[in-house]
Formats: sequence, structure tokens, C-alpha cells
Amino acid sequence: MIRKLAALLTFIMLFTFTACSFDAKNKTTKSNPDGIVSQGQDEPSDKENGNSMGDSEDSKTTRQKVTLYFSNIDNTALIKEIRDIEISEMAVLRSTVEALAMGPKNSELKKTLPDGVSILGIRRDGKTVVVDFSKEYNGKQEGITEEFKRISVVNTLTAIAGIEKVKIMVEGRELVNSNGKVFGEMDEVDLDKSGKPLKEKSQVITVYFGSPDTDFIVGEKRKVSINVNGSLEKEILEELLKGPQNKDLYPIIPENTKVLSVTTSEDGTCKINLSKEFQSNAFAGSAGGAITINSIVNSLTELKTVKRVQFLIEGKVVETYSDMGFDKPFYRNEKIIKNAN
Repeated sequence: MIRKLAALLTFIMLFTFTACSFDAKNKTTKSNPDGIVSQGQDEPSDKENGNSMGDSEDSKTTRQKVTLYFSNIDNTALIKEIRDIEISEMAVLRSTVEALAMGPKNSELKKTLPDGVSILGIRRDGKTVVVDFSKEYNGKQEGITEEFKRISVVNTLTAIAGIEKVKIMVEGRELVNSNGKVFGEMDEVDLDKSGKPLKEKSQVITVYFGSPDTDFIVGEKRKVSINVNGSLEKEILEELLKGPQNKDLYPIIPENTKVLSVTTSEDGTCKINLSKEFQSNAFAGSAGGAITINSIVNSLTELKTVKRVQFLIEGKVVETYSDMGFDKPFYRNEKIIKNAN
């Protein structure tokens, strides 16, 4: 009897041990009844995580209306197509751009992206979307200009709630214009009633001039219209050349100075090339020179893309200006700004 009892206890212990081992090996627990081992959690949706790539796949999908921009038949305008598409809740941005790449449903419209283009990556960074296309993006789509292709992507993505800017990459490199300058973060492009891109856009800028006590600078807000492919930096300098509208303020750029060129590099350095009159007609003394430099630098650094300003005279770096060091870039100086009365 004792032997039978001992054998029964041994059998029960062996069965329990084997069952536990099987459970640990196969993960067949209450929290994972199907025995599936997760290889990583899905990222939050684009709207919940500003830095999410927005590429994660998820079994849950939903129907959502999106606004896509396609060309009309004669390639003279960009027309909206409101589309109800199926979107994975983890890939709103990707699904929208993929719908754009597939082309319109309306037979009177034409796709703007070249055949074969694919999305290498897409992510949201705050209010900006960065989309990286395959090399096919640079290919030609019959009758579609580079401008129309670019605008269709930008306006499609900025039509999504919360998105204000778009940066386009191709094979990991920023999209550049015909002069080799990067487009950077692009705003929605205004279209007229027929769908044609407006050649000019309006923007409010702040330019600084000398105050009556000559120790400070005072800002003036101005609404300017610039060509969509124009340089806002150059427009700011042109406004400074016009002088102040407030009669109590003083001009800060020496007489007869001409703006020869303006370029801003990717690191935020704005190089302004001025004519020789900027130096030969400079205001007397270091105080006058300081007001001139700070007015220009603070006006330009109102732009988010400009971090510092490097001055050139007739294309060359000059060591001194009005008894001041002048060969290094200048940074924004908030202390010299005085609020207007």
C-alpha cells in the first residue's frame, strides 16, 4: 500500500513539473493564450507621437477622408480630390502619400508623382512631416513640372490636421532646387481659384532701425510680397535699404549700398555680400557701426532658418568695420532692442 502511494505521488510530481516546463517554453499563459511571443510594440499613432515614424502596421484600420492634389489634364493647375481611403491607425501619413502616388480616381486628373516611386520613410516632427522618397521621385512624369510635383506632396500633407510644414528627402538627402539650394521645410503653397500656384505670397517681417537715442534699435513690422521662389532674406535687406517709415527712427545702412547676393546655408549661416559703399560710407565710430550690424543681424535672425550672419564686402571677408572686428559671423543681440513707443 505504501509503495503504491509513493508511486502515485511520484507520478503527480512529474506531471506537474512537465506541465510547468511546457507552459514556460510555449508561453501558453492567460495573458498570452495563443502562445504568440511579441517582437515589439506598435508605436503610437502620428497624432499621438510627434516623433513617430508613422510606419508601424496595425491590424486595425479605418476609413478616413483625405485631400489629395493632382494635376489637371493640361498640366496648368493643381486640383483637389477628396478621397475616402482605408488607413491603418498607425500609418496615417504613409497611407495618404501612398494614395497620392497611386494617382487620382477622377479621369480628368493626372498623377503628379513618377511611376515606381516608393516611400523609404515618413515621420512627424512636431508640426513638420519629413518624407523620404526613393530615387524614382527625381524621374519625370509626363507633362508634370518639378514645381507641381513638389507642391502636390506639400499641399496634400499640410491638409492633414496639425501639419504645417513638409520636408522632402530623396534617398536620405534633402530635395534641392536647380541652383543646388535645399528647399528645407516648406509651407502650403497658396493656389488661386483655378488651382494655379500664386506667383507671390505675402508675409509679415520685422526690420530694425536706429532709435532716437542712437543706443538701441527699434523694430518695424511690414507686410511684403515675395516671389514663391524668391529669397526672404534679400527682401528683408531691401526693406532695410528703404529706411524707416517712422520719422523718429533712423536708417542704418550706409548710403548707396547695394545687396550683391544673399545665401543661407543648411547650418543657419546667412552670408550677405554687400557693395563697397557699405564700408566706404559707414557711419562714424564703433557705436554707429554697432547699430548698423545689430539692425541687420536682428532683422535677419527673425527668420527661424537664420542663426548667424556673415558679412562680405565685394565677395570678401573684411577684418574690421567702423573700428570693430568684422571677420566672424554675428549672432542675434536681444539687449539692444527697444520697444517702440
